[in-house]
Amino acid sequence: MAKFCTTPRAAGAPRWAAAKVGTVVEWVVRQEYCFSKGGCDLYERGGTGTDFFDERSDTTRCRFLASFLATRQPGLVDEAFVSGSCEAQKKPVDDTDEENERFAVPDIITHDPARMEFYEIKPNSDSGRRAARAKVETFLSLMDFIAAQNSGFSKYEKGARFSPDRTITFYQRLYLGIVPCKVSLHYRRATEPEIAEGVIVYEICVEVDGELLEAFAKAIIVSAIIAALAALAAAAVIIFGGGVLGPAVLVLNSPMGGSIGPDGGNDPQDVRYVQALVNDWRASTDGTLIAIDGSFGEETSGALSDFQSAAGLDDTAGSLTPGDATETELESTHLNNLMAAADLTEFQPDGLGDVVFGPDPDGVDPELEEEQDLQAAFNAFVQQYLVDLRNVV
Repeated sequence: MAKFCTTPRAAGAPRWAAAKVGTVVEWVVRQEYCFSKGGCDLYERGGTGTDFFDERSDTTRCRFLASFLATRQPGLVDEAFVSGSCEAQKKPVDDTDEENERFAVPDIITHDPARMEFYEIKPNSDSGRRAARAKVETFLSLMDFIAAQNSGFSKYEKGARFSPDRTITFYQRLYLGIVPCKVSLHYRRATEPEIAEGVIVYEICVEVDGELLEAFAKAIIVSAIIAALAALAAAAVIIFGGGVLGPAVLVLNSPMGGSIGPDGGNDPQDVRYVQALVNDWRASTDGTLIAIDGSFGEETSGALSDFQSAAGLDDTAGSLTPGDATETELESTHLNNLMAAADLTEFQPDGLGDVVFGPDPDGVDPELEEEQDLQAAFNAFVQQYLVDLRNVV
C-alpha cells in the first residue's frame, strides 16, 4: 500500500477551492472539539455562549470576534477597538498564505475559568504553519495589549488540552478502472516546537495498492476535492453565484492535442488519455479493461466504438476528434463516476453545504486574481484537472 499526503493547494486546487476545504475541516474539527470537552455552548451575537467558532455569521469576522470578547468580559474590552485592530490586519494578497486569510481571528476560542484557550486550523505545509504562527502571535499580542489596559482582563492562551489525530475517508473508488484508491482527510495537533500549542494542521492523503507517482497522486486528490465540493454544493440551499455544480452544467475545452483514430494524429499522450477514460467507463459497467499503452489499434478502436454505441452517439466509428460528442461524453462519464465516489457521511454534513457556499459578510476580495462566479471557477478547476490528467496518465 502506497500513501501520499499533501495540502489542497499543493495538490493543484485553486485558492478558492482550498479555502472551502479549510471550511470543511473547521466544521469537522469543531464537532470533535465539542465532543472532547463534553459539549459546547456556541456563541451567537447577542447571546451568552462560551465557545466561539470562526464561521460565517450575520456580520464580519472581526466584528463577530469583538462582540464575543466584549460579551464574555463586559467593561474590559473596547469592542470598536478590537474590531478596528482586527480589520487593520488586512493585507495585500500573500501568495505564501494558502487560504489567503487576512484576519487575526482564531478558529476556536473557549471562555471558561478552567479553560481560557484558543486554536488555529491551517494546512500542514511550510506556508500553512508559518501563517498559523503569525496568526497566533498576532492574537496573543492583542491579548497582551488589552490586558495592559485593563488589569481585570483574562487572557486566552494557546490551547493544549485538545489533541486530535483523526483520519476520515471521504472518497473511495477504482480510479480510471485500474487503481483502487481511497482519499482521506487527516488532521492533528501540530508537533513542530514553534506551533506545538494552539495549532491544528490538516492534509489530504491518498492510498493505493502498488506504486504511486506524485503527479498521479495529486490528480486523484484533486478529483476527490472536486467530488466533495460538488456534493456539498448539491446539498446547499443557497449557492453563491447560482447554479449547481456537476458535469451537466460544465462547459469545457478539450485538453487533447489532436484526433485519434485510423486517420488521426494519435499522439501517444492523447491515446493514453482516451484509453484511461474508456477504462473508467468499462470498470463502472464491469467491462473488460484495455491496455493503456498510448498505441491506437483495433482494441482501442473497438472499445471506443462500444462506448459510442452504449452512449447512443451517432458516430460509432471508434475514432475521436477533440471537443466532439464522444470526448464530451467520455469526460462527463468520468466526472459523474468520480463524483459518485464521494461519501461525506463521517463529516456529519447536514447544513455544511450552506456553510461552505453561503454568502460571506466579509465580501469577495477584489485583489484575488481568480474567477469570482462559482460556476466559472468550478469550470476552470475541472478544466485544469482534465489537462493534468491527460498529461500524467
